[in-house]
Amino acid sequence: MARSRIDNQGGEELFLLAGLTRAVDWIDNSLQHVLASRGFQPVHRTQSLILVHIASGVDSPTDIALEMGLTRQNVHQMARGLIDAGIVEQFPDPRDPRRSRYRLTASSVAVRTAALETLSALEAVIARRTGSSAGDMRILRRVLAADWGPAISSAQALDKALDE
Repeated sequence: MARSRIDNQGGEELFLLAGLTRAVDWIDNSLQHVLASRGFQPVHRTQSLILVHIASGVDSPTDIALEMGLTRQNVHQMARGLIDAGIVEQFPDPRDPRRSRYRLTASSVAVRTAALETLSALEAVIARRTGSSAGDMRILRRVLAADWGPAISSAQALDKALDE
């Protein structure tokens, strides 16, 4: 595997962002290849990340756009392919009918099951290849799932967060 140009002499990433980006690329590319080999239609990276958000309970196009740094229109455009493929459906927000929400369809059970099984197997491969224990993987999941607070919005906000 090609190393990042942003590493130190020990081969360790200098910045968490480089490692996270490489990890997302590896996991999503592997997931898409395995699903395609099982006869499922692969999806674009942005669509894959939209599916992760929906499966995690973020189902508003506006909220997905905010989390992904996209426009709501970009999310709608990417979601259109998922809707056309029968993986996602759009429905009116029960609290505000002018807005919409997304949910996974009942007909997407086969691809969802295959994706979950594949993700579990990929995590096992990562653990084996990195010499990580089950405890290491739990710690990694816990750190990544923790509430990191709101994004830092300015240099002043960064200084304040460092002083907390």
